[in-house]
Amino acid sequence: MRRKLAPIYAFTLLLALLTPIFSQSSSINRARFDSARERRIAQAAETLRPQLIAQRRDFHMHPELSNREERTSRIVAERLRALGLTDVKTGVGKYGVTALLVGAKPGATIAVRADMDALPIQEVNDVPYKSQVAGVKHACGHDAHTTVGLGVAEVLSKMRGEISGTIKFIFQPAEEGAPAGEEGGAKLMIKEGAMDNPRPSAIFGLHTLPSIEAGQIAYHSGAAMAASDRFFITIKGKSSHGAQPHTGVDAVVIAAESVMALQTIHSRRIDPQEALVITIGQIQGGRRYNIIADEVK
Repeated sequence: MRRKLAPIYAFTLLLALLTPIFSQSSSINRARFDSARERRIAQAAETLRPQLIAQRRDFHMHPELSNREERTSRIVAERLRALGLTDVKTGVGKYGVTALLVGAKPGATIAVRADMDALPIQEVNDVPYKSQVAGVKHACGHDAHTTVGLGVAEVLSKMRGEISGTIKFIFQPAEEGAPAGEEGGAKLMIKEGAMDNPRPSAIFGLHTLPSIEAGQIAYHSGAAMAASDRFFITIKGKSSHGAQPHTGVDAVVIAAESVMALQTIHSRRIDPQEALVITIGQIQGGRRYNIIADEVK
């Protein structure tokens, strides 16, 4: 489903947050936004537009890989402290950052989460704010996600007198996966207490999507934006001369058949109403064009 929203840069998440955390009198229907408050939020967001664009472009110019987000996390922590948030913690799950925005009245705790890491991809776009780091690029929108989190924190910090409860801000490193041999990401942040003291009853987040027009938000009930699992397969065969395949066991042919057979997991093992994608992103094998490969990975 898609809902048309006011074209406010990067603040669709903010509007989704407000109903459960703002103090409301019993005469107001809690299922809808107060129009005056929504207008003030829109005005505050629009005022921040130049600042947020500049911040997002700065993050884009200085991307950092998973578990290497030193500069990004430092900027995030400094900004959260400047906004008056409390209990700002750094180094949570290596470079994760958490902070609390405590409302004027007691209430539930919810969280806003954003990821910070970039990808090992060379920037080819010729724009003034292109990546300044060779081989590293914000290709998944985490520069925007981090900026959204900071923007939400800034707007809500000016409205804490109307907030019932606490908002925990969580800035996550290594969403793309920790480097080989390292821990990282959400699992390590949770292990090191990011979800404790206080524990949020709900977490809000979003993901940019180029196929959706600016000013729109897409949503549906149930699970969305599922995580991925990685798998590695090694096929062992027997090497022989390419002109005598019957004397060997061709691991390349087995690999080709396996790639197609894996797709039947989706078509024959999973409920057709469930979403699933199986992707083989890399195949390695063989040493020479005229030798039957004895191993494929």
